[in-house]
Amino acid sequence: MKVLLYIPQLPFDPSSGAARSMRGIAELLAASGFSVRCLAPTAVEAGIRATADEWLTQQALTFTRTRDQLNLTWRSVSYRLLDTGLAGPFEWEHVNGDRLTSILKDEIREFRPDILFTYGGSPADQARYRCARQFGVKVVFGLRNAAYSSAEFFETFDGILTPSKYLSGFYAEKLGLASSPIPPPIDQADTIAANRDPIFFATVNPTRQKGALLTARLAEELGRRRPDIPFLIVESRGCAGALTRLGLDAGFDLRRHGNIMSSPAVPFPRDIYGPVKALLVPSLNEAFGRVAAEALMNGIPPITSGRGGLPEAANGAGFTLPLPADIDGARTPVTAADVKPWLDLIERLEDDSDFYQAACQRASTAAEALSPASLGPRYSAWFRSFANKGVTELSTTRPKLQTKDLQFK
Repeated sequence: MKVLLYIPQLPFDPSSGAARSMRGIAELLAASGFSVRCLAPTAVEAGIRATADEWLTQQALTFTRTRDQLNLTWRSVSYRLLDTGLAGPFEWEHVNGDRLTSILKDEIREFRPDILFTYGGSPADQARYRCARQFGVKVVFGLRNAAYSSAEFFETFDGILTPSKYLSGFYAEKLGLASSPIPPPIDQADTIAANRDPIFFATVNPTRQKGALLTARLAEELGRRRPDIPFLIVESRGCAGALTRLGLDAGFDLRRHGNIMSSPAVPFPRDIYGPVKALLVPSLNEAFGRVAAEALMNGIPPITSGRGGLPEAANGAGFTLPLPADIDGARTPVTAADVKPWLDLIERLEDDSDFYQAACQRASTAAEALSPASLGPRYSAWFRSFANKGVTELSTTRPKLQTKDLQFK
């Protein structure tokens, strides 16, 4: 079978779990005998502006350039990338959209894929999906978040793949939508640190949705109560400066604590986890919670809010702690009392070696179910299930809906 992956951003974007998830699935399919190509622009989510050449070189990827395109093959997937300059994922379309659509048509004519595997909800993306179906290509949507609000959007697709039972259940209840949940593959080579020296309690991408209001207060209380415990903030879309501003708004200054450190975004997850002792994931909602699964791969216990798909990502390992009931609508950091359970657990993991080692062992055991070796056959079987199904047969299982109510994010 032939699969063409199209996503509206760089597949190697280090700041996008969704992009890495889709690329990982494509690589699993290629390893299972599928012929897989990928078409995408070079836009990235990271706040750091850099050229496509710089992003790919940073990740040690060898590529060639032809006019406005970069071409490479990585893990048996052939990539054709349209250079969209310094534009972000929501900025490139008005300048480069027609060009990308033209390339997509060329890819379909030349490659003749059985399936277009994709995500993205813009009107231009929807037009590309309809175009693929006109060529007789089945369209499979990788549903990676909970932002879609109309069932009509999904009428175009012949299959819908989610990263968790939670997200499938969310859309089944909200929109009556049928979808298939399979955890995203976590690539071991990209994720497992070569050398482990666990020192830091760490958090990644501290945005509000990722729990920044709790993280800011927790960092403050940790700095006051246990300045001997190092705390690391790994930046992505969220940065340490934003946490500092949250603290200043609440009357405390995180800059006075010597145990709080930050790191810029890194090319590979493995670059994060070498010095990490435990990973804090206080997210308000997660479709899956990829960083929790990455922690497991490194034998690191995740400490999560347990919201959304995080229990599935943690797979029975790590720890689940509560968030304040009113945090979703809050604008300022939570109280010291709210973070006390988190601080108590951090202290125990730091001070009780046997307790910590047992948590690490549970993490390593839980990671086995999320490995590519475990997930590869599931993805292969699911995509091969489309082999004997026609586009018309699949599409008629979905109700015909009016387009005027379409909403997306």
